[in-house]
This record gives sequence, structure tokens and C-alpha cells, in this order.
Amino acid sequence: MTGQISTTPIVSIAQAEIEQIEKLYTLRNRLEVLKFIEESPFLIPVLLEAPDKIRDYFPGDSLILDLAIDPESSSTDDDKLVLLIATDIDADESVDRLWELDKAWWLNASQRSQHKMFTNLE
Repeated sequence: MTGQISTTPIVSIAQAEIEQIEKLYTLRNRLEVLKFIEESPFLIPVLLEAPDKIRDYFPGDSLILDLAIDPESSSTDDDKLVLLIATDIDADESVDRLWELDKAWWLNASQRSQHKMFTNLE
């Protein structure tokens, strides 16, 4: 019928996956982040794997998911999911650790994320 408003939920990621992701990460802009993940389901295995890999370099630090939106782009295709590592480690040391993480894991994982996600320090 025409004129009906869809009652389909914005986010249709499996509830178990949402719960798992929310146990591992703090989600900024929760609905937008979950919608982005829903539109890019290939990110879920990378997101579930990431904390174990990151803990080798940043033990005990909080992990945050947010969106990086390109304000100059007219397309949401340029938006990316950002995995932030909230660390109190010295700036030089944390950059060195992030570089080691990149070499050991992220360079390969970024391909699996189809370059729709990146990691950074907060």
C-alpha cells in the first residue's frame, strides 16, 4: 500500500552481535554506529577480533567506536568507522605501539574491513 511508513527497525544486526560489540566497545552515536555496521556486515568479524589483538599492545585501555564523517564529501560512501584506543600511555610510546599493532595485525585486517574502518588513538 502506498503512503505507509515502514516500521522496520533502523538496526537489524543480530541481537547477540550487538550485545557482543557493546561488551567490547563504548559506542559513541550508538544508533549511527550500529547502522553503519549493519550496512557493512563484513566489519563484524574484524570488530570481534580486534580487542584481543589490541590488548597485546594496549592492555586494559578502553576501546571506542565512532564514525568519521568526511564533511567535504557529498556521499556517505566516504564515511568510516573509527576504532579509538583510549590510552594514558605516553604519546610517543602509544604511537610506537600503534605502529607495531598496524604491522602485526591491522594492515591485514584493514583489507578485510574493505577500508571502511581505521584505528586511532584518543
